[in-house]
Amino acid sequence: MVSSIPENSTSLLRFFSPFLDRKFQFPSFEPMGLFSSIFQSKPKQESKEPAKEGAAASGISFGIIVVLVFAFKSSILDANNIPSGSMIPTLKIGDFLFVNKMRYSFRMPFTEKELFRIDDPKRGDIVTFIPPATALAQEESRTGIFAKRFVKRVVGLPGDTIRITRKYIDTKDRGRVHFALIEYKEVGAADFQSYAPKEVPIGKELSDLDNLEATQRALFKEVKPGFEHFILEGFEDDRRAHIFEYCDFLHGCVIPEGQYMVMGDNRDDSHDSRAWGFVKREDILGKALIIYFSIDWKDSTCEYKDGQELAEKGPEIAERYEGDALDRRCHYSEIFSSHNTRYRDDESRFGWIERTLRYRLWRLGVRWDRIGRILQ
Repeated sequence: MVSSIPENSTSLLRFFSPFLDRKFQFPSFEPMGLFSSIFQSKPKQESKEPAKEGAAASGISFGIIVVLVFAFKSSILDANNIPSGSMIPTLKIGDFLFVNKMRYSFRMPFTEKELFRIDDPKRGDIVTFIPPATALAQEESRTGIFAKRFVKRVVGLPGDTIRITRKYIDTKDRGRVHFALIEYKEVGAADFQSYAPKEVPIGKELSDLDNLEATQRALFKEVKPGFEHFILEGFEDDRRAHIFEYCDFLHGCVIPEGQYMVMGDNRDDSHDSRAWGFVKREDILGKALIIYFSIDWKDSTCEYKDGQELAEKGPEIAERYEGDALDRRCHYSEIFSSHNTRYRDDESRFGWIERTLRYRLWRLGVRWDRIGRILQ
């Protein structure tokens, strides 16, 4: 009796026919290997075109990110470093700070053109600004990639009458200093007010300064609306020669509308409004916000063993490195007694790199206690 085969079994017979001819002697095999070989397709040749498109897309994405980062930096939050000592001890040489560039105005990205105004600087604000042309040396510029920017504190507002009285004050830590007392009279007020300076102990505030002269000045605090801040005053009076050039601060000088008076907290080492005039409102770019990193390179104090001792005893008495130890630690232009500090004024880029690699990197210190400090 022969059974009929269903039509849908034809394909199975065709598949197993090679094995049936061998009298059911199936070879040994791995099941997955069998089906892999049956269903395995030929490898496709990869096209090079998608790789090229992927590289182009990555490049465009990276370019967009760079543009956005620089747009953010130029209009919203900028990062600056402090190369000079005019704001010591509030801002020390080697401080890195964020500047809120949207605090006062919104400016067109990649330019400093003011689109609309948000607020105006307040008394005591630390601001970054485009300096007046009278504040710049001949080789410096107000515009371009390497434009010069200043950081100072606002001490006078539009309409204020500013008076500066110079007098000698005997201090506990520094002996006699020549103090420039700033007084202001607001619009409509009858009397002058001062920022109520008072001497404070130097403590450790001057122990990590990369500025030899500043370590020897007297430490004071001045009162601004809602906060106090440090200032330095010494025996010097290097701003007297400039004060009568455009404004009679001795008897009182009115700040014009739309302009501000700015000064550094290191009063004897600050090139500011006393010398070159007021700052226009449209030139004020942002407000200093926070110190995010701080390095003490010790370019001016590398030969001294202890910064606190230097601040307390002075450069002539404080203990120094000598001999081979001094040679390993300091470049000859950095030594106080060598009188070669002018070398750095004309130092080439290669000379700076060499000096940094040989000396500066091995002696630098991080001011950990300053990181995260909110600026006032």
